[in-house]
Amino acid sequence: MRSKILPELAWFSLILIFSFSSANAKSTLTWETCVKDLIQNNPELSAGEEGIAVSAAKKRSSFSGFFPQLAATASVNHDNSGIASNGSATHRDQFSIGVQATESIFSGFKDFYKVTRASHEVHLAKATQEAIKAKLSSELKITFAALIYNQEQSLLADSISKRRRDNMRMVTLRYEGGRENKGSSLFSKASLEQALFEVLQIHRAAEVARLNLARVLGKTSELDFEVSGKLSWTPMEATIPFKSLVAQTPEHQQAEAQWQVAEAQSRIAQSDFYPELSLTGSYSKTGSIFPPDAPRWSVGVAIAFPFFPGGQNIFNYQSASAEARKADFTKNNTDNLILAKIQQMHAAFMDAIGLQKVAKEFLEASEVRAIISRGRYQAGLMTFEDWDLIETDLINRQKIELQSRRDVVFAEAALEQSQGKSAFP
Repeated sequence: MRSKILPELAWFSLILIFSFSSANAKSTLTWETCVKDLIQNNPELSAGEEGIAVSAAKKRSSFSGFFPQLAATASVNHDNSGIASNGSATHRDQFSIGVQATESIFSGFKDFYKVTRASHEVHLAKATQEAIKAKLSSELKITFAALIYNQEQSLLADSISKRRRDNMRMVTLRYEGGRENKGSSLFSKASLEQALFEVLQIHRAAEVARLNLARVLGKTSELDFEVSGKLSWTPMEATIPFKSLVAQTPEHQQAEAQWQVAEAQSRIAQSDFYPELSLTGSYSKTGSIFPPDAPRWSVGVAIAFPFFPGGQNIFNYQSASAEARKADFTKNNTDNLILAKIQQMHAAFMDAIGLQKVAKEFLEASEVRAIISRGRYQAGLMTFEDWDLIETDLINRQKIELQSRRDVVFAEAALEQSQGKSAFP
């Protein structure tokens, strides 16, 4: 009986262990899944889409000036109509129901420019959304690379702590054998403590990096994940057509749309100097009983020319014209700033690539030096101070090389944002 129970208990234990490990396994996010999560969950991106919907609805509303304005009317009046022959007051009820229509024939081009302004506002909302996409794409690349950097940094820190531990054991053995001084032994122990501290420090930094990525993804309630990928980038030519890139950026398109909106607003203000012509018509039934049965209708043409509304039209036009000129100057200045920023970010990206290559070559040299110096120290041909300098240099070069790869990705993200590029449609 006992022989049957033990295998069953063993299987049950394995199932529990597997279930527990599966429940606590961290999910792994790739770059592709992060892009999808951002599109689905990021509130800033969703707000930008709603902004486009708002401007599109306003554009549709702006066409209402070209259509007839219809209104249904109904009224009832109870009044004192006079004095009867017997001296008492007489009262009368009057009912009316009908429909009125007004069609604008000429509004001083106001209706046309309202549609024009609304169309440019749609372009402005779309350009703003593209700027949001470029910013979020840059933030996603930076936070994603930061977490990958942290994961690789954690592996490097573990490797460094193991190396420091091996060094401490070797120095301790030499000290116990009388071939090394106590100061060297204590220094190697302190170096190990520093390496162990950096391991814990990196683990704490991982939580911050994970939270930053989750914030961009719009899912801060789900922080139990890791990322899968490498610190990589796309090579770029040393020279690119900077000026031709300016017109493709969302910032340029925003400034252009803002100028066009201001121009349309100036035209709307100018329309106050023109007369307005409209066609009106109505049909109703009136009577002293309800429902009334006496038909009435009217058709007419109305013209209005506010030749002096207290100077309001003059000052409105001056203000709108100044806003249009201001928007034009702002557009030109924005283009200059965009051009300078693209050039600056491109230079920073190329510098980061160059520094990464230099860091990689220094690391390769330091690895060879470390192999040679370890053998010489073990053979007693090198002092602890000289050997430790080479060991420390190797560790620093490993950190610098890893950081240089992260910096290239960061620089690439900044360059892409300056050009208005995004990782999603």
